[in-house]
Amino acid sequence: MWEKIDYKGFEIWVLPILAYGPPAPDTPYHYNGYVCRPGADLHHAGQRTQFYELGDVFQTEAEALDAAYRAGRDIVDTSIATAE
Repeated sequence: MWEKIDYKGFEIWVLPILAYGPPAPDTPYHYNGYVCRPGADLHHAGQRTQFYELGDVFQTEAEALDAAYRAGRDIVDTSIATAE
């Protein structure tokens, strides 16, 4: 299930993804996510910045979510810094 946080005027959406299936108690996770402005049309690539991690594995869904939100916040912070 997609989860969202608001951060410095942006939305950061993240989705933990099982690295392989079927799910078992020790199945690791990856993540997918995107950053956009509130109200953006996500069907248009120019209105969102997508990011993901499919190489590293995270032992729990919570670790994947934490890493994904950190990556999303880094994208926002970099975008704001380059705009100034």
